[in-house]
Amino acid sequence: MPLPLRVLSLLSVLLLWGCTAPEPPPDAAPGSVTTGPLVDPPVAVTTDDGPVVGTLVNGLKVFKGIPYAAPPTGARRWAPPARPSRWTQPLTTTAFGPPCPQTKAGVPPPSEDCLRLNVWSPNTAGAHAVLVWIHGGGYVEGHAGEGWYDAAQLAGREDVVVVSLNYRLGLLGFLALPQLEAADHGTGNWGLRDQVAALDWVRRNIAAFGGDPSRVMIAGESAGAVSVTTLLAAEPAQGLFHRAAIQSGTYRPVLEKEQPTGAFPSAYAVGVQTALLLGCTQGDIAACLRAKTPAEVLAAQARLPAVTEIGIPLSPTLPVVDGVVLKGRPLARVLAGRGDVPVLVGANDDEASFVMDAMGVVGNPGDFGRYVDAVGASARKAELTALYQPATTGERQAAIALGTDLSFACPAQRLASASATTGTARAYLYRFARAVPNGPFAALGVAHGTDILYLFGHFEAVATTPTPDDVTLSQYVQAAWGTLARTGAPIPTWLPYTPGGPFLTWNTPSTTEVSWRGGRCAALESLGLLPP
Repeated sequence: MPLPLRVLSLLSVLLLWGCTAPEPPPDAAPGSVTTGPLVDPPVAVTTDDGPVVGTLVNGLKVFKGIPYAAPPTGARRWAPPARPSRWTQPLTTTAFGPPCPQTKAGVPPPSEDCLRLNVWSPNTAGAHAVLVWIHGGGYVEGHAGEGWYDAAQLAGREDVVVVSLNYRLGLLGFLALPQLEAADHGTGNWGLRDQVAALDWVRRNIAAFGGDPSRVMIAGESAGAVSVTTLLAAEPAQGLFHRAAIQSGTYRPVLEKEQPTGAFPSAYAVGVQTALLLGCTQGDIAACLRAKTPAEVLAAQARLPAVTEIGIPLSPTLPVVDGVVLKGRPLARVLAGRGDVPVLVGANDDEASFVMDAMGVVGNPGDFGRYVDAVGASARKAELTALYQPATTGERQAAIALGTDLSFACPAQRLASASATTGTARAYLYRFARAVPNGPFAALGVAHGTDILYLFGHFEAVATTPTPDDVTLSQYVQAAWGTLARTGAPIPTWLPYTPGGPFLTWNTPSTTEVSWRGGRCAALESLGLLPP
């Protein structure tokens, strides 16, 4: 019997916002399940922090849980990441490090000692291009050890080194207060600084793993994609990467330090509210905050009101325009020439389907209008009703289309336009239009996260059995990302984007098109619903 829609929506939230999917064997082909590795001998590499020992699995050198920074505990909590203490004895790196503290059910036991990364490297000669993957989860959940991020297929098929990493999340990763200023006067971007530290580790060490530090591509989905967009703009990240892939991400979820922006509060307002919730309002506020347990910090985080300006609810624990790590909003910095690297950016057709049930948008009369109210666009309800036609398309589907446009699709087009018209590097825009063919995930359409299944090939993570067409499409997606990492341009059939110009629609078959979201983004911009 089919699962009720409410159960399906809950399943999607669990999967897409940090729930650990089963970890497939590293030698599986796209969509397949095999019985185990063929060989598993140890393999050693010396990093500039100390020697590590991983395993050789089916032609890949695999290292899991390498520390790239010291545990951010005690005085290091809410401080820039520091280099780990050097070690001299070989460190066994055959298991993922713990997730950073979070409230998501089903993940391995979290720990603040979470700043670890993982490497899959082809055991072949030469210096290989590097793809650094940043996980999603709304900046509050997720970790690099989730099963659908296993990079063995991508690394092996495309002959690239893949690195994935954990970074501090939620209030532990993004709390900003004057009392928590670093020596460089920056505050709030602790998780973003972790990502930069991991990229710096790649610069220093990846050659020892067979990687080419002059060909590093950063990629991510959801909050990972927002991270990539933010790294394009971040001052200390410049020069640490040379291509970028932004999958279902945007430039909007960034807080100004002292001023609210649209529905987003200021970072200091969130910080003051946190200090009040934790009872740290007098004396040495920083010491008081650092004395709290992770559980106490997470409990305070759960009481912060969500922000829904961009079409989906977000925790206000986000990167901060602090004048040091971020000297301006990401889109403005890209338009000013920062992050001038080849950029691949896109969105899925039904990104917002996974939040509709949680927001009460189940297809009842008036649901579209209630969703418009929820995202703060009540003053434009008549125009949006005329644009999205809920009486014709259905209340729920019209809301999904609007939410997808606001949160991911229209920002993707704007990012592609900004990259294409600034600097010298090319931009490549895509629309992902293929829903998984079966399993509970299929009922959500081309939902948020669908592209991850095709990039890494682990359909079993959502109980899907791929058809031969899906396996072929997965290999095609992997080829595009791998070719971009190696050469700075994706597959030849993917034409560079120019405003109003071509984009690639991923489907079976894939096609080149020119009408992005039926022209709705221009209408939303004219209504003032797509702020920079």
